[in-house]
Amino acid sequence: MIAKQSKIATIQYLIIGLGIIVCVWLLPALYRLVAPNTGKTPFVVYSCLDSSFIQFETINKQVQYIDFKGNTFTKYEADSLLPLFAFRQLVAEGRLPDSLFGVALTPKLIQQNAFHFKTSPKQLNKPAVGLYTMLESASGRVDLQLPPDVFRLTNKGIEFIDCETNTVNKAKSLSFSRELEKYGFVFPVQLIWGNGSTRKDYDNGFLLTDSQNRLFQLKMVKGTPWVRAIKTDGCAITGYKQLFTIEPANRQLVGLVVSDDNQLYAVRADGTMTHIGIDAYDPQTMQITIIGDLFHWTITEYTETESRYYAVDARTFEPVARAIIPDPAPSTKERIMRYVLPVRLRFTSWDTQLIAPNFE
Repeated sequence: MIAKQSKIATIQYLIIGLGIIVCVWLLPALYRLVAPNTGKTPFVVYSCLDSSFIQFETINKQVQYIDFKGNTFTKYEADSLLPLFAFRQLVAEGRLPDSLFGVALTPKLIQQNAFHFKTSPKQLNKPAVGLYTMLESASGRVDLQLPPDVFRLTNKGIEFIDCETNTVNKAKSLSFSRELEKYGFVFPVQLIWGNGSTRKDYDNGFLLTDSQNRLFQLKMVKGTPWVRAIKTDGCAITGYKQLFTIEPANRQLVGLVVSDDNQLYAVRADGTMTHIGIDAYDPQTMQITIIGDLFHWTITEYTETESRYYAVDARTFEPVARAIIPDPAPSTKERIMRYVLPVRLRFTSWDTQLIAPNFE
């Protein structure tokens, strides 16, 4: 009799516990469905003419243009203050300046130096297959083509695998592995990053680090390996946290790298590195957006509590302007919801693509 009562009590506790878990997950989900968060982070870009950041903010379904000095502009005025960002509109209206800061402006020049980069922890923290695509960087054709093979990393080198026969191309594997070792690369690979998409004008291959925390660039030129050791002279880097290979239209950069101490660096096309003058950037906890033009980069870091805006010189990457905007205080409804349900259960998270229970 006692054993039976104990089993009933255990089942009751399990039901109660399951009910609590369901409530912790379901009630906040229903609240988000009924009262979704409509607040949007305003788009911000640096104006070299206003010497300030201008934000595009939607208020009552109308876009307002406000700089960080508190000035409000019409769309016509904002386009004039952002000639490199709104150059298409200015060209259509016949208002594009002939020159800016002594540089003659043409739509082609502006377009070639336009640059956009964005990444977030959710994009980085996802399952990795461990297979990479080596595109031909000098095909002589306008459109890039996917190769018939992929490669994987081993402790002793690189292995190319034919996708049709599923066999290792020993000659190609040995060629690429030996070329890396020729330039001082010591296997195994620690970090690697490449852009395997064919939707780009050209290919910069891969940035990768060896077991000695040295940075290299690897790409394929007319079917043969091409390797370069990246020079870190003047950069106090002991290790790397994240690599990004990029292909800007002006072909002035190879990639961006983040050091162990969360400093952001640009890898130039000549194989040198330059520190980018912003505060610490942790790719595992921050989202970053870069909007570049002929003269400046607008860099935005989003943290858990604030948005950080920077303007850096597009050639030297020295800081030009900086602003920190704290996130708005929670609304009355949000504060009440936090009080009613201090613990929430989610199966998705802002910092990973993996689906797993996550208590907040």
